[in-house]
Amino acid sequence: MKRIPLQTSIEEGKDRQVDLLFEGPRQKLIQITLRNGCTLPRHTAPMPITIQGIAGHGTLLAGDHPESIALGPGVLVTLEPNVPHEIQASPEVSFLLTQFTAN
Repeated sequence: MKRIPLQTSIEEGKDRQVDLLFEGPRQKLIQITLRNGCTLPRHTAPMPITIQGIAGHGTLLAGDHPESIALGPGVLVTLEPNVPHEIQASPEVSFLLTQFTAN
């Protein structure tokens, strides 16, 4: 067991901040913070992922015909492998990304 502290408020920093919080044999936890209206460009992940809003607000656009999902504290979204998605900060958002691996 490992206790992992999350940054639950958004302080000043780079427009895109990526913090690896945990890497194990079956999952990786990453906290990503986007500031100043920054966008995480459209991409896909080869594994299932979850995106959980921690602080601030943004928009998750997911799917081939993008569905718009408001991303904020308490919102949890699951995505299957290879689903195109992007995240736009409004004006700043911090979220927990969980990547699941097959082991």
